[in-house]
Amino acid sequence: MRNLIGAVAALMLFLSGSVALSDEFPSLHRVVGVAHDDVLNIRAEPNARSEIIGSFAPGETGVEVIALSDDGRWGRVNSGERAGWSHMRYLARDMPGSWRDGATALSCFGTEPFWRMEFFLPTHRAEFHGVNEGGFELVTDAGALPATRFPPTLAVPFSGTREGMAVMRGEACNDGMSDMDFGISVLIYWRRDTEGLSGCCSLN
Repeated sequence: MRNLIGAVAALMLFLSGSVALSDEFPSLHRVVGVAHDDVLNIRAEPNARSEIIGSFAPGETGVEVIALSDDGRWGRVNSGERAGWSHMRYLARDMPGSWRDGATALSCFGTEPFWRMEFFLPTHRAEFHGVNEGGFELVTDAGALPATRFPPTLAVPFSGTREGMAVMRGEACNDGMSDMDFGISVLIYWRRDTEGLSGCCSLN
């Protein structure tokens, strides 16, 4: 019985650590330890012999790491219209806390129809741009926004020209138009409208 309790406790500790780790991504990083005349390569696969598909400049900031490789040594990043891998040895986390804290700006977008919504958190301003609706500004709740730890989600109520709520969830997401990967999916619900929008979000 004692061995069973110990095994359960170890499993719970492992799972809680895994949740905490996955909860940290996506996050913003900066390039470190790269000489001024060199670059940080972005590779097609998480190994040093894989094809180079892009690069980051020395000291570059705003690098969004979507997830880690199984061994934790490589970070999933976007380059152009596709996703690749850069070594985490040269990427330093440049973002305190989690994207769920409501303190990080989020750029969300989707297709069919094409739309984009910018959340300038932690301020109260947001902008929506849609093919059929043009562009307009919105006011969001800011500060202590409702969120959950598992699964990691964040809800952002908004009002103004239209009222509703955006619900972001930490999970793999694709825009359906490129080979890029994103770490946050989003659902947009309009008040008094039975059809919402779905898409992905980026921290950039």
